[in-house]
Amino acid sequence: MEKELKALYESVDRDFYLDQTKSKNPLRKWFHLNRYRIANSLVKAKYKKGYKILDLGCGSCDWNREHLDVFGVDLNKNMLEAAKNEHRLTDYKIAEAHDTGLPSETFDIATAFEFLEHMPNYEEVIDEAERLLKPGGYFVASVPYDVVFSLWQPLFLLHALFQGYVLQKQYYKNRCGHVNHFSIEAITNAFVKHGYSIEIVFDMRKFTIFLYAKKEGLHPADPSPSYDDLTIIMPTLNEEKGLSKILPTLISRYKDCSIIISDDSSKDSTKEVALSLQYEKLTFIDRASRPIHGLTASVVEAAESVKTKHFIVMDADGQHPPEKIEEIVNIMRLGANIVVASRIAVKKKWGSLRKMLSYMGTSLGKTSLLLRGKSYLSYDILGGFFGCNSNFWNGCVPNQEKKKHFRLRGYKVMFDLLKCAPSGLEIEEVFYRFETPNAGTSKINLKVCLEYLKSCLLP
Repeated sequence: MEKELKALYESVDRDFYLDQTKSKNPLRKWFHLNRYRIANSLVKAKYKKGYKILDLGCGSCDWNREHLDVFGVDLNKNMLEAAKNEHRLTDYKIAEAHDTGLPSETFDIATAFEFLEHMPNYEEVIDEAERLLKPGGYFVASVPYDVVFSLWQPLFLLHALFQGYVLQKQYYKNRCGHVNHFSIEAITNAFVKHGYSIEIVFDMRKFTIFLYAKKEGLHPADPSPSYDDLTIIMPTLNEEKGLSKILPTLISRYKDCSIIISDDSSKDSTKEVALSLQYEKLTFIDRASRPIHGLTASVVEAAESVKTKHFIVMDADGQHPPEKIEEIVNIMRLGANIVVASRIAVKKKWGSLRKMLSYMGTSLGKTSLLLRGKSYLSYDILGGFFGCNSNFWNGCVPNQEKKKHFRLRGYKVMFDLLKCAPSGLEIEEVFYRFETPNAGTSKINLKVCLEYLKSCLLP
């Protein structure tokens, strides 16, 4: 690192990043709090008990809210000490990130949040992390979305000019030490070039790019842990094709998990497909004779039968990737009550009508929750793929009176749950690319839309 930049970072105040989260500017405050929240969820999604995390250019490691086992590398001693005193770092080393001197293949997860843009030799940092990661380990990174048509670039420029030349803060006169400009393509190519495979990359409202990059090889941890604390709920309606593909995957991948198929009067061979596998921990609920039909009613009934600590609700038609179940469980095992799987992209493009309905439905739902004193503006509240702590669910839906808040004939069970949940609930997230349904029966029709409208407008 250049001598001038090094001196600049060493002089930054220990509370610099903390102060951003307390800014009187609501946009700046949202930006920093939201990127820390996403960074925290991304790390926890890959974290398992006993894992060691390396944070390169960690600063005060403000993302580590759960006090995970994180070793920090940075040049700013004051920030490192503050992070360790507040248990966001287990230990640290004052060193440059491209030459840490740490033993090879020591860490399970490496992170670099809002750091690579500061490094003239950022590719050497990517290489150093590859050396330090165990085979199959993950590099979780974020960088500013610093291109002409992003929202971040013009706002950052104005902020740097005001802070640097109006308030005369030297750090901002140097553009906060930013020497690299990243697009999604640029950061992706940088990791691929150095031998990583990219599992997922996405942007936060055109402000920040987040990415999972995986090191080649098989991780030395147990490849088939037990999931006896998990129940997977799948509401079905004519899902024989999708179910025949996903059930064998779930049974083989999630050893000892329980599965509940809550079927809403299928006319095809859904039941025969489910029972043909003879999986002893699979329960099939035939709801053909029930007076009320709907996806929500199917999930609510299935949830009453859950005996495990956690359950996950997912569709059986292939739009929800089963590999994300592991990430949801990892976060729930750290104490989360609700983990939402958020859609970051659609693999097969939606038509204009579907896009419009999705946008309108999401906007209406978030406004409805906001009027109830619940702010979930940054979350995918209608995806339908989520995990929940069973005790938390039972506390929100303990009796028939609470069930009145659920539109049982509807299809947005998570939205109804958020209506019943306590205000101030913290939601965790995992992120996935959405597959448009290629099997089963489409659930979207006028009746479904009306039920959702009633759920938004009624108590």
